[in-house]
Amino acid sequence: MLAESKWEDERAKGLAELFHRRSLLQSSSLAIEDGEDFITYRDLHTKALALAWKIHTQHPADISPIGIIIPRSINHILSQVAIIYSGRACVPLDDELPDSYLQTVLKSIGSSIIITDTTQQHRLPSCHHIVLDHHSLFDLPDTSFQPIENGPQACCHILHTSGTTGKAKAVEARAEGLINICLDPIGLVRKGQRLCHASRPIFDLSVLDIWATLLNGGTIVIIGQETLLDPVSLSDFLRIKRIDVLPLTTSLLTVMAYSCPGAFSTLNTLITGGEAINCQTIESIFREGAPSRIINGYGPTECSVFSLLHVVSQDEATRGEIPLGKPPWNVETFIVDEKLNLVKPGQVGELLVSGVGVAGGYIDDQPSTDKSFLHLPRLPRTIKGGTGKVYRTGDLVQADPEGTHYFIGRRDNQVKIRGQRVELEALEAILLRTGLVNAAVVIVIAPKGVDKGQFLLAFCIPTSSNVTSAAISRSYIEEAPHLVLPRVEIIDKLPLRTTGKVDRKLLEEQYFQRITLSRTKAIRSHNDTSAITAEIEYIWTDVFGLTSDRVSRTDGFLAMGGTSLMAAMMIARINRTFGTSVQVRALYENTTIEKLESLVANVQGEGEYLKSQADEEIWWQDSQLGQHLRPMVAKVTPCQHCSEGRVFLTGATGFVGIFLLATLLQRPNVKKVACLVRAENKTSAERRLQNTLAKYSLLADLSKAIALPGDFSQPNLGLTAYQYDYYAEWASVVFHLGAKVSYVAPYSSHREENVVGTLRMLEFVNHKRLKALHYTSTIAAYGPTGYITGTKVVPEDERPAPHLAALSYDTGYSQSKYVAEAIMWNAIDNGFPIAIYRSGFVLGHSKTGVCNRNDFVSRLYTSCMEMGVYPFLPDQRKEFVAVDFVVNAMVHIASSHSNLGHAYNLVQPDITNALDVNTCFEVLNRISPQKMRGIPYKDWVNSLSTRSDSRLQPLIPCFKEPVLGDKTRWEVYEKMTEYGRENLRYALRDAPEIIKCDTLEVLFLKLLPSWLPSSAQASSSDKKC
Repeated sequence: MLAESKWEDERAKGLAELFHRRSLLQSSSLAIEDGEDFITYRDLHTKALALAWKIHTQHPADISPIGIIIPRSINHILSQVAIIYSGRACVPLDDELPDSYLQTVLKSIGSSIIITDTTQQHRLPSCHHIVLDHHSLFDLPDTSFQPIENGPQACCHILHTSGTTGKAKAVEARAEGLINICLDPIGLVRKGQRLCHASRPIFDLSVLDIWATLLNGGTIVIIGQETLLDPVSLSDFLRIKRIDVLPLTTSLLTVMAYSCPGAFSTLNTLITGGEAINCQTIESIFREGAPSRIINGYGPTECSVFSLLHVVSQDEATRGEIPLGKPPWNVETFIVDEKLNLVKPGQVGELLVSGVGVAGGYIDDQPSTDKSFLHLPRLPRTIKGGTGKVYRTGDLVQADPEGTHYFIGRRDNQVKIRGQRVELEALEAILLRTGLVNAAVVIVIAPKGVDKGQFLLAFCIPTSSNVTSAAISRSYIEEAPHLVLPRVEIIDKLPLRTTGKVDRKLLEEQYFQRITLSRTKAIRSHNDTSAITAEIEYIWTDVFGLTSDRVSRTDGFLAMGGTSLMAAMMIARINRTFGTSVQVRALYENTTIEKLESLVANVQGEGEYLKSQADEEIWWQDSQLGQHLRPMVAKVTPCQHCSEGRVFLTGATGFVGIFLLATLLQRPNVKKVACLVRAENKTSAERRLQNTLAKYSLLADLSKAIALPGDFSQPNLGLTAYQYDYYAEWASVVFHLGAKVSYVAPYSSHREENVVGTLRMLEFVNHKRLKALHYTSTIAAYGPTGYITGTKVVPEDERPAPHLAALSYDTGYSQSKYVAEAIMWNAIDNGFPIAIYRSGFVLGHSKTGVCNRNDFVSRLYTSCMEMGVYPFLPDQRKEFVAVDFVVNAMVHIASSHSNLGHAYNLVQPDITNALDVNTCFEVLNRISPQKMRGIPYKDWVNSLSTRSDSRLQPLIPCFKEPVLGDKTRWEVYEKMTEYGRENLRYALRDAPEIIKCDTLEVLFLKLLPSWLPSSAQASSSDKKC
């Protein structure tokens, strides 16, 4: 009766009023914790109210739902509370999906407003944006503004689930259903408890994580994805962070429990659901030390997360039969036959759900709503409230005399995989739409075993023998990026039943027969191969669910459709088999069977891998520098703002830097440019600027330039305290181009300038006033990732972290830029206004032909023309760009605040102009009077070694030193990755004069006179005379 009266008391209130009341009761308690960051209930309420006021005042007449494109974070949770406070509905969106799909989703529900964080603010440009950073959120200007209360019947969230055609269906979730499950007497989260928030924001379980914790006075503790997927790290996290409640999908729980079944012993409550529970998994948890309770939750998105709940016992797990449970308060269920009549007690039938948890239907999809949400007055409903309709789950269940439900199966081909509900017919239709498949059948494979999770397998008859499973998978992702990707198996024909329909059961049986036969052969072949080879191949094929004849030792994990869950399972099994402690990220750095074998062999032998791990540990530690810095709350000024136009520039005496200085000085809106120059005094600094301008034949009015002697690697940038304070207040924008560049020096010798110096610049832009920082990096920050990790494409906003393994085979300069860029991304995440520019190899000016004759490419081309030979280097690119393109692109991008928070690869905007190394040599050979021929790389190095007068002589040791097997640093840049240019093209969309670059042949013609050997230049002069 107490629980019943509590509900009666709360049912008249909506989410806004309930949370507002909780924030007053526990104002100083922690509401959210994310690493070292946190927010109290008082601050969460205050900031949410301020954001709600902003939404309300900017869009007073628009009460449509609001999209959120922010990953799991304080900002995401704050957005949900603010949207509820503004009287609107939240629409969590998947930030990993393309804009085209998200735009369609928002259009279908009539939404045009989105909230993003700084890293996502470039998304969906046609929508109205509200960019959120909880650190710098303003105070509420209107103190009379209060949360707008829509009541419990209002739509509070719109969540998307797939339909029969693959098109997402928008579920109208009502506040009363969410409130009901959050306040149910079972107490999923209780006052003062700490919940580990591990769910992706687009799933209904994430909504429950957030609101069950906030409405009950708990603390949401956000976990990072890498920690979540590493069993050992997750175990440590649960213990160190004193987690009480952990909701995990069944599939993720299966992986974690396999490796560390005792990891959950310190919990109070473990909640699982999303698909059929694995009894062996739960039994292993009980055996190794279970939490106080394990709750199995069942429920479709259309019924407010959970419609049935059950506290699991060890006996049930041992018996191998764990029930779905009973409905929570104010929810009731009915089991009916095909005619929707109640079945007799104990009989199997379809589950219908009624009560306050039932959603309002599907937005803009009345046919689906009418099909699934039914008005059945003949049912003996006893629960008041709700829509008055029942929801057809499509699940077949059976109830015991006590009303406990047991799952039997489905009445259709709808399944739930990794928390996502999908229609098998929809997936088959998408496969057919690729145009690569004549016929397709998708089935669910549910392997037995504690280490196995169910997955989807698509049997496809291709349109031609040239079609591969990888090609089908790629096309599938392009067609339906929002849906789970089935594993693809190519077959010649589909087995049919006597009715003419595909025999799905026989397909499943044949699959298991092939797998069993393949495993038997693998065991027999152990004697013919090394133990490591045999075990790695066995684990690989078993996790992918493939026969050994369908797997190549050089197939990439991601290219084969590997998921994060599969990665976690594979590494867990490797660690258990070999007694190692390899982390999940190692799989993304060693993406093939061959590379995994080498990894395990090195770890067991404590070989070179440990050395690279030690180096990587240093880089990782350095990349965390500056994490404590938080930006000042202030507006930043565009670099050409008419009222200021004061630029602070480093690296002005470098090649790109001096061209940037000359360009800035020509701009009328730029009033002054302060150039930090490494020099003993002001006179020397001025002389260095003048000499560098003259060196590259540049004309510039230095009356607008301030030569400032200093050193950005030193405290206060090497300035006096007065100068540091003055220029920090004076500058309106900062360009940091300064860096040390050496192809032979190690990371340690680059660290002071390129890493510590970057940190000093970050402190400078946050001193006295907040200033936008435009930082130049390099595409070399990713190292030879194409060859080492198998990465094909690197988007511009992709952090360098996943490519760490490649850095061991690159120069100390590249390693230092990797670390520096990581520091910059951390700062962007913390709210600093930063843009990152990664240039390719910068050549000379496309109009004047002026270039740096001492750079690597100039010395390379001159030396090769002198020798008459060039190295044959397949599948490599240098990403050549003209210096004027780089400078003009930077200045244009820097002129708009909307471009901050992103990276821009300053490479050829048109990828067809990005020629490989061999083609560049061919172009040079075609236009040059000095003819060359290509020879193998090692022969070229040997030829170069005999020439003591070569301009490349200092680099010969670098050309010879093997870094991976017998391959040198230059050779491991084979299989070069493609560098994204979407951000670049978008930022330059209104600057056609910049984005349209000359072809490399035209550029080479301009630069050829500077590259020609002196003998050829003399000969050319004689001919002209």
